[in-house]
Amino acid sequence: MSDYHSEIRDAIVGYLKKEFPDHTISEEMAADSYCFRLLKKNASPHYLRVMFSAIHSHNAGDIEAMLKQYAPAGTMRDLGDFPVVVTEQGCMFGCP
Repeated sequence: MSDYHSEIRDAIVGYLKKEFPDHTISEEMAADSYCFRLLKKNASPHYLRVMFSAIHSHNAGDIEAMLKQYAPAGTMRDLGDFPVVVTEQGCMFGCP
């Protein structure tokens, strides 16, 4: 993984840790996105997919602000275990 992708991944994980401090975050491999599963005992799991196309023009320092604007954490809480996807158009649910 390139330094750029590592920095972006770390920024996304940082956002998720702030929003879900009591969850375990695991990364799942995908060719076109960053994918994360969030688990907490006795709670529905959450799943977030951030498309590379959504962040290609951002640097790691911009990621938290972008995610706050798109609000995937609130959507994830509302939808429970239904996947949430961040695309260049914003936050949606399901697969793009």
